[in-house]
Amino acid sequence: MLLTFNIGGYPRQYESLLALKNGEKVFLRPIRQTDENLIVDLLNKLSADSVYLRFLRPIKTLSEELLFQLTHINYSSNFALVAVIKENGKDSIIAVSRYGYDPKAEITDFAIVVRDDWQHFGLGKLLLTKTFAIGREHGISRFETVMDSTNTVMKQILRELGNTVKYSYRGGATQVEVFV
Repeated sequence: MLLTFNIGGYPRQYESLLALKNGEKVFLRPIRQTDENLIVDLLNKLSADSVYLRFLRPIKTLSEELLFQLTHINYSSNFALVAVIKENGKDSIIAVSRYGYDPKAEITDFAIVVRDDWQHFGLGKLLLTKTFAIGREHGISRFETVMDSTNTVMKQILRELGNTVKYSYRGGATQVEVFV
């Protein structure tokens, strides 16, 4: 697998404004190291079900190590897009889509979470489409994840994206491979 690495820093070319099905506009941008508080705020605004579907376990707080890992990325083999809105005059992250290459396992994991009050407006599908395209730009053509077998919304989104998707089931979880 050919992976390219971003030497220049923050990739501003991935910033964009998106209009959702509900008419609202959200700002998409790569995650920044300074987003730690916004990520904690997002976690605090997610339902228990959304947290479980994202992490496959209940989480009340993010460890410092995990928070660092989620916000300190290299923008090529590890990448994350966030959807940002203004709430009460401040930035608020309402969704995150990411991928991360694990050189030991030689796989690129992907994940997405959308705040409950922003679900069903097409944001997840748009974010995942952009995230896979960015990964492809960086030489990644296969993404993997493990998801709860009852996550019908994610299965529907993956079906709508039109990529080749392979599923295998193990002990209540679903291993997903996406070829882009």
